Amino acid sequence: MIFNKFLIIIALLLISLTSLADDNTNTSSQNTEINQLQQSNKVYEKVIKNLIKRIERLEQSVAGKKTGVSENNVILETKIDPEVKARLEKESEENAKLIKTAFEQRLSKEGGMLLGKQQFIYELGLSYAHSSYDKIVVDGFTVYPVLVVGDIVSEKVRRDIITNNHSFRLGLGKDMQMDLSIPFGYEKEDSFRGDGAYESKEITGLGDIFLGLSYQLINSSIDWPNTVVALNWKTATGKDPYRLISADELSLGTGFNTYGVSLTSMANSDPIVIFGGLSFDYTDGSNKQIGHIKPGFSSGLNLGMALALNFDTSLSFNFQYRYTDQTKINGQKIKGSDMTTSIFTIGLSTSKAESYAVDIDLGIGLTSDSPDFQLTVSFPFNFSFL
Repeated sequence: MIFNKFLIIIALLLISLTSLADDNTNTSSQNTEINQLQQSNKVYEKVIKNLIKRIERLEQSVAGKKTGVSENNVILETKIDPEVKARLEKESEENAKLIKTAFEQRLSKEGGMLLGKQQFIYELGLSYAHSSYDKIVVDGFTVYPVLVVGDIVSEKVRRDIITNNHSFRLGLGKDMQMDLSIPFGYEKEDSFRGDGAYESKEITGLGDIFLGLSYQLINSSIDWPNTVVALNWKTATGKDPYRLISADELSLGTGFNTYGVSLTSMANSDPIVIFGGLSFDYTDGSNKQIGHIKPGFSSGLNLGMALALNFDTSLSFNFQYRYTDQTKINGQKIKGSDMTTSIFTIGLSTSKAESYAVDIDLGIGLTSDSPDFQLTVSFPFNFSFL
């Protein structure tokens, strides 16, 4: 009996010692994990401190400040492969040239930027314009204002004009530039009458040649935008509409010499360039078969902006407004001969290389005197003789 009690006591002692050993083992393992976490935190703190120091050095370097590095500071240097560095620099230069080309082509076309000395641009353009209008035709004569003897017929007129334009721009130096534009056109006019009659006319030939001389009036600064003044001359080389042999003929010219002056300003606010201008045109009178004709004075307004989409593409929006006063025949004004034209244009310019770009413009007519719409695709080629 006494021996059994002794065995039970020994078993209880062994169980107690085993549980104590397990507790000591768990406690030691937990202490080990805590020590490892503390060491990891110390390492992370050192890494974070090094990163903060590096960021501070980069910020000071960008700000143009010189920083002194003590012996205890750790200098982290990143070695870059010379070939990779050269390739990145070359790509950066090419991207900068593309951005410059995309903007310069558009702004030069709008008249807000002049070419440098001995810089030359040849631009090949193709445009299509469509216009339509309805009118009432009286086939007879009027006895009284309310009595017409004859037929009153409605007529629809559809006109399509395709123009192949060759433009040349040359930088003369001393803030001057010369412009020349030679248009070749094709025009077709279809008339549909309410009584079923149909008439079609067409013509192909040379239009009115345009000459211009531009001068950099103000160079851009903090207080003033870049401003260009231009003197223009639109010749009368196209077929004269007042000297047509028959009513079945069309004309590609106006028949008058027009002299104009324009003022265009441009303000840069990256990545947007805002431009606008005013223009005034005076047209010489001329003796025609029906008498002395003097077209009215014309004035215009131009507002727009260009936005860089990426390295080689820019998007532009342009609003053009022009009013032309009434025409005079033998000193008498012809009522209803005044015109108001307004066009809203969306343009896209893409630079394929430093010397080559593509411009696409879609114009929407806003008044009855304007074309319904106009689509132009042009290819400017940039050359330099330096």
